[in-house]
Amino acid sequence: MASKIALFVLVFIMGQTLSAQVSLSKNVLALNQNQNSNVNLARLTNGTFLSKSDTRLLQQPFDTVSRKVLKINSAGKETQNSRWLKAAIVPASLAALGVITLLPAKQSLFSKYTIHDKVLDAANGWTTTIDNQLQFVPGVAVFALKAFGVRSRSDFVNQAVITAKAELLTNLIVHGMKTLIPSDRPYGAPHSMPSGHTAQAFLSATILDMEYRDTSPWISVSGYAVATTTGVLRMVNNKHWISDVLVGAGIGIFSTKAVYFTHKYRWGKKNNMVILPAIYQNGGGGVSFAKML
Repeated sequence: MASKIALFVLVFIMGQTLSAQVSLSKNVLALNQNQNSNVNLARLTNGTFLSKSDTRLLQQPFDTVSRKVLKINSAGKETQNSRWLKAAIVPASLAALGVITLLPAKQSLFSKYTIHDKVLDAANGWTTTIDNQLQFVPGVAVFALKAFGVRSRSDFVNQAVITAKAELLTNLIVHGMKTLIPSDRPYGAPHSMPSGHTAQAFLSATILDMEYRDTSPWISVSGYAVATTTGVLRMVNNKHWISDVLVGAGIGIFSTKAVYFTHKYRWGKKNNMVILPAIYQNGGGGVSFAKML
C-alpha cells in the first residue's frame, strides 16, 4: 500500500506537469508601401502574425489595414492572456495540492505527515545523495543537445540569458519563501518550504521542454521524469515534506515560463525579410515587406 502511494505521487506530478504545455508564437513586422502615401507601418504584436491568406491586408488602403490590424492585435491580446492562464494551471494546481496536505489533521490520510511516513516505509531505510546532482541534469542536457547540433528554439546566447533570468527569478521566490514561511524539515532543521532542489529540477526540465518539445516529445518527458524523481528523492531522504516538493515544482515551472513569455530575442536573431508584390484597390502597385522578428 505504501509503495502504491509513493508511485501515485510520482505519476500524478508527471501527468499534471505534461498536460498543460503550450507553444509560443512568432512576432511579425509588416510594412506596407503605398504609391499614394509614404511608408505605412502595421506592427503585429502579442504573438500574432500574417498568414498567407492575410497578405491581402497589404493590398488595401492604409486606413482599412489599420482597422484590421487593430482587430488582429485585440485578438492577439486575448491569445496572450489565454496563454498566461494556461501556463499557470499546472503550477497553481501543484501549489494548491501542496497546501492541501498542510490542512488535515496529523493522522489524516492526506496529511503531509501520513504521506511522508508512507514514503519512508516504502523506501525501507534506503537513502541516496544523487538528488543533489540530479536536479541539474535536465539543464546540462539543454546545452549538451545544443552542442551536438540538435534543433532547438533558442540560440546559445539567448539560451544562456533565459537560463540566467529563470535561475534568478526562481531563487528569489524560493529563498524569499524560506525566509518568510516558518517551516521545519522532517528531521528538524528549518527552512523547509519550498524545496529548492525540486524547484531547480523543474526549472531545468521546463527549459528542456520549451527548447526541444518540437524536436521530440520524449526529450520533454525525460526531463520531467528526472525532475519528478528529484522531488520524490527529497522525501525519501527525509529532507522535505510532500508540500515542499509540490510547491517547489510549481515555482520552477511557472518562473521559467514567465521568463520565456517575456524574453526579447535581441541577440543571434536572423534578419528574415520577405518581399511581396502589392496591387492596390485604387489602382497601381508597389512592394510590401514582411520581417520575421
